[in-house]
Amino acid sequence: MNDREFHLCREPWILVMQKDFRMKEVSLEEALICADEYRGLAGETETQNMAILRLLLACLHTVFSREDEMGNKFEIDSKTEADRRWKAIWDMGHFPQMPIRSYFKQWEERFWLFDKQYPFYQVPALEGTYNPVKKMNGELVESNNKIQLFSLTSGKEKEQMAYDEAARWLIHLQNFEDTAAKKPSPKRCWTGSLGLVAAKGNTLFETLMLNLTLLKDGQELWGEAKPSWERDKPETDKLKEIPIPDNQPELLTMQCRRLLLQREEGVVKGYVEAAGDYFDGESAFSEQMTFWAKREKKGMTEMVPYVHDATRQMWRDFSVLVGETGKKPGVVAWIKHLQAKGKLEKSKFVSFQIVGVVYGSMNCGIADTFSDSLQIHISLLEDLEKIWQSEVKYQVEYSAHLANAVGQLASSLDKARGGDGGVAREQAKEQAYYRLDMPFRQWLLQVEPKQTQEDRKENVRKWRETARRLILNLGNELVRQAGVEAVIGRSRNEKVKNKLTERHYSAPEAFNYFLFSLKNIERAGK
Repeated sequence: MNDREFHLCREPWILVMQKDFRMKEVSLEEALICADEYRGLAGETETQNMAILRLLLACLHTVFSREDEMGNKFEIDSKTEADRRWKAIWDMGHFPQMPIRSYFKQWEERFWLFDKQYPFYQVPALEGTYNPVKKMNGELVESNNKIQLFSLTSGKEKEQMAYDEAARWLIHLQNFEDTAAKKPSPKRCWTGSLGLVAAKGNTLFETLMLNLTLLKDGQELWGEAKPSWERDKPETDKLKEIPIPDNQPELLTMQCRRLLLQREEGVVKGYVEAAGDYFDGESAFSEQMTFWAKREKKGMTEMVPYVHDATRQMWRDFSVLVGETGKKPGVVAWIKHLQAKGKLEKSKFVSFQIVGVVYGSMNCGIADTFSDSLQIHISLLEDLEKIWQSEVKYQVEYSAHLANAVGQLASSLDKARGGDGGVAREQAKEQAYYRLDMPFRQWLLQVEPKQTQEDRKENVRKWRETARRLILNLGNELVRQAGVEAVIGRSRNEKVKNKLTERHYSAPEAFNYFLFSLKNIERAGK
């Protein structure tokens, strides 16, 4: 068996979607140079796509922080040059070949998947926990001691993995691996701790460019690029706390795990794993692809990554996206900067995607993954549009009030039948948000920040009318489904201000209170 096998810049391994919607495997070099020919990444999961996206961005940051679009060695030394360089590449409509090919040629020894000295994203001769290859597969969601009943792969396919697939899941592992069965006990992978958000374009080129934040938060110069593969030797220290990186390539290629793939007869059979790098996430503003939230700690307010709730539609966190409730994501600040500088004058709308992981108990195993996206008018990101930003926030809150009202109705109906009301409440709220989802997204696309005050009021009135009608219809359905038992109802003893009080629940009483709640919500919103 050769010491060196599978060169990531020459062998196809990254999955992309072509413009005719067909899938294709391409090399790392081709993914960048031909990015304008693809709709986007098309890996096995959205978390895998996000992990690969971060790798591609690390390559671009490294190359174009050192060379301009013509391949001239010229580091970005000013905000003006960062803006000029980004716009020059954007106007080209594709990434220039010469700087990219030149860089990969210079560092070609570091892009072998298997190598005695520099295996990519790995540590040679690593000692740690051995795992079968099936645990790498983010589609299986399977631990060493618990078999997944309905797996996408089975038999030998679970026990071995081709090099191209192993390369994809290797990158995924460094971003989203759990904390189980490793010594010393590792921290959660940095990317898996984030409320991940990325801008999305019509092509892979546009997506990469929109997320290529050549200025930190659109304001500050980055430090010198230090991608992990440029180190003199792979880092071997286990569970190592590092300073927050001051440059994007170092952060985007952070080695949260020490890994070493185990191959046999041309396939990967397993891997050795140990704890890797970590840092405290408080105010780690070098991270450009996360939502942020305020947290009180010892009387002090700090900013930490806001982890997405898998049950929440993205539009419900609109105020977090645009920074109404704190710090906006760096990629949002960057696009706002580009818009203010006139670099995106032809763009009317911008799309954002969130991606998240649900870990199992005690962060053991990936229980689920999820993603959502949202398209908004790009002018909503401007400071001048605070009125519209606040208006959208109010309508999200209006939706929450409606969902709570129908949730209370469902709870009361359930109690009238003898239930405890808790599960019914949550199910009704979930159904309410499901019915409001598409109408809200459609309304948001109609938000034109340059509208007159009269047009804005009419726009809002139509949305509220639609939302109220949908929730009222849902309430009527719940009452019809409640049955005769709920119409008769029953009395219950409940604690009110620490005193037992008898209260009667019935469908007529519950529905009347529901209608009263809707009137109060409407009155408060005027």
